[in-house]
Amino acid sequence: MKFLFLFFAFVINYFVMPAQQIIPLYAGKIPNSLPTKNLESVSEENGIVKIINVTEPALMVYLPPAELANGTAIIICPGGAYSFLASGHEGTDVATELNKAGIAAFVLKYRLPNDAAVTNKEQVPLQDAQQAIKLVRDHAAEWHIISNKVGIMGFSAGGHLAASAGTHFNQSFIENPSHTNLRPDFMALVYPVISFQDNITHKGSRANLLGKKITQEKKNFYSNELNVTANTPTTFLVHASDDSGVVVDNSIVFYQALVGHYVPAEMHLYEKGGHGFGMLNNKLTTDDWLHRMIDWLKQKKLLEPLILPAPKAVEKSESKSIPKLASDDLNLKKWWSGNQFAAANKLLKPALPGDERIVFMGNSITESWQTFDSVFFTKKSYINRGISGQTTPQMLLRFREDVIDLKPAVVVILAGINDIAENTGPTTIENIAGNIASMAELAKMNHIKVVISSVLPAFDFPWRPDLEPAEKIAALNSLLKTYAAKNNFVYVDYYSAMVDERKGLTKSLTYDGVHPNLAGYKIMEPLVEIAISKSLQQ
Repeated sequence: MKFLFLFFAFVINYFVMPAQQIIPLYAGKIPNSLPTKNLESVSEENGIVKIINVTEPALMVYLPPAELANGTAIIICPGGAYSFLASGHEGTDVATELNKAGIAAFVLKYRLPNDAAVTNKEQVPLQDAQQAIKLVRDHAAEWHIISNKVGIMGFSAGGHLAASAGTHFNQSFIENPSHTNLRPDFMALVYPVISFQDNITHKGSRANLLGKKITQEKKNFYSNELNVTANTPTTFLVHASDDSGVVVDNSIVFYQALVGHYVPAEMHLYEKGGHGFGMLNNKLTTDDWLHRMIDWLKQKKLLEPLILPAPKAVEKSESKSIPKLASDDLNLKKWWSGNQFAAANKLLKPALPGDERIVFMGNSITESWQTFDSVFFTKKSYINRGISGQTTPQMLLRFREDVIDLKPAVVVILAGINDIAENTGPTTIENIAGNIASMAELAKMNHIKVVISSVLPAFDFPWRPDLEPAEKIAALNSLLKTYAAKNNFVYVDYYSAMVDERKGLTKSLTYDGVHPNLAGYKIMEPLVEIAISKSLQQ
């Protein structure tokens, strides 16, 4: 089998731009796989590179030059009607262009439901996509990727697969799902199949794409417009109005579902282009779609250089300092750019007397909480106001808009880890505790009860290694606990329930050593609910 895999790698490189690495998706036995006499093969037909009979699912790795790298990664799912993979113009050609923009690209060679070598035919493509997301995040440090800048894109049937990954990330089909965040951070869908509903089909039932007729229940599951929630990743859509292979209604209904759930989305509809244009040069306006997507990524601040060039006046003695991230520079020079939740706050109905509205104020640990367990927030109408990367002075600046003006009964403040990571420059634990105290006192003055959260343990920071945060976190928590007791605020101690022998976050509760996974949040949830109840009873 290893020989066949190496031979396949040689063959595919003959037809397409060579990848720097071709990595099997699964280290051991491939799940849902059957023995078969049908070997994988690569061919070229009318300029289209096709892979059929996929038996060795893999990632073709394309990394940008170090000086261009921005930490963003995109997993590419080629199309091919779920019967072959158009791995050239919808795969490797896209990857090489993304590298020019500093993006790490990964062409996914996924198994096809029409192959005889698979069981659970509807499941295996999504299983392979989720495994690819896990693999990219597992190798984030090695490939110089920022783990919360991992997106997925797809073409045609590959667009259906990418959209499925973006709407079904709470249901895992892989082993050890609790150790990985399976949610893509963004999606790009190019003439995607979205719906399996009969009113959005063309030339017969699209249910046959998954290898056989499927039930209405499964049609609903695989109709991605029906599975959009407020947690669906931000999305970029491309389609041609004259597409006779996958009608444009697919992109339109998905866009409508996104905006209906207040998910940021951008859609480009072209008059002409047909189906399957990918990176082909058709001398039409569709030829420029990738540039529009890259413009969208720039607007999302996803293409900032990972490492800034050193100033000319830097002394040699400074060359050993920690590389400066572009995000640091952005935070230091312009770390307040308006209220991210302004529109969402306006949509909230005014709090009525007696309402027990709860606002969770924090950083990425709070923001991702709703991603990993949306039911926890929706079942009691908890309001999530977490913003990834923020430090306590940034939160203090937006505290009025995102907490006070919402008139909650209780605010849960979870902050401080990014201050210790020096996201907005060096600080002290006394200053961090002081900023949290200021938020608590502002809440108290406005008749809002307060839950002060311990900072979660961390042994190291993936994005800023060697800061040795463990002791600082313990010291900050001691200050916060003392302050809460002295001022009659409720203190919720996540730290003691989640710390390991190194004073880091217990491995089974995290996917990167800092952020909780679903198992981690399941530890936190009963603790915070007890704290909220106690606060309401005061």
